Amino acid sequence: MENVENKNRSVFILSLVSILILVVTNKICEKTLPGYTIPGSEYLLIKIFMFIISVIVVSLILCGKLSFSFSCFRISKDCNFKREIMEVAAIILIYSVVLYGYRLYKSSTDPVYLERPLFALYLNINFRWFYPLSSLWQELLIKPLWQDNVKQAMGGNKKGTLIYIGLLFCIYHMHFPLYFMVAAGVLCILTGILYERDRNIWGVWALHFFLGFLPRAVGLA
Repeated sequence: MENVENKNRSVFILSLVSILILVVTNKICEKTLPGYTIPGSEYLLIKIFMFIISVIVVSLILCGKLSFSFSCFRISKDCNFKREIMEVAAIILIYSVVLYGYRLYKSSTDPVYLERPLFALYLNINFRWFYPLSSLWQELLIKPLWQDNVKQAMGGNKKGTLIYIGLLFCIYHMHFPLYFMVAAGVLCILTGILYERDRNIWGVWALHFFLGFLPRAVGLA
C-alpha cells in the first residue's frame, strides 16, 4: 500500500518538476543561445523540454515509478474504430474548411498573407518533416503515460484527470500566446476524452498532427 501511495505521489511531483524544468530551460536558452528570443523560438524550447522529460520518464518507468502499457497501440474489440476514424475525419474536415475560409479573408485584407502560398508544406521550418513522429511522441507522453498514471493516482476519477492533464498541457505552452495556450489545453481535454473512450493512440495522434500541421500549411502561422 505504501509503495502505491509513493508511486501516486511521484506522478504529481513529476508534474511540478516538469514545469520547473520548462522554466529553467527557457532561462538557460535565453542566456546561452544567440537569437533565441526571436519569434518561433518557442518550438525550440518544446523540443529541448521534450528530450529532457523523455529521459526522466523512461528512467522512472524502468525504476517502476511510472507505468506504461503498449496496449495503446492495439485496437481492442470494444473500440468502434470505424466510428473513431469518421469522427476524427469530420473534425479535421471542419477545421480545414474554417482555416481555409479564414486564410481567404486574411488574404483579402492583409498583403502579407496575400503573398504567401495558399498551401505549402514548409518542410524546412522548425523540423516540420519530423512533426508526424514528434506529435506521436507527445501523445504517448500525455495519454497512455501521464493521463493513465494520473487517473490511477486520482483513484479512477476520469473528469478530474482530464481537467488536470488539460491544465498541465496548457501550462507546458506558457511561452506561446495566450490563445495558443488555451487551445492546447482544450485540445488535450478533447483528445483525452477520445483516448479514454477508445483506449488507443491513433485517433488522438491524427487530431494532434492535423490540427497542428494545417495552420502553417495554409499560411496562417
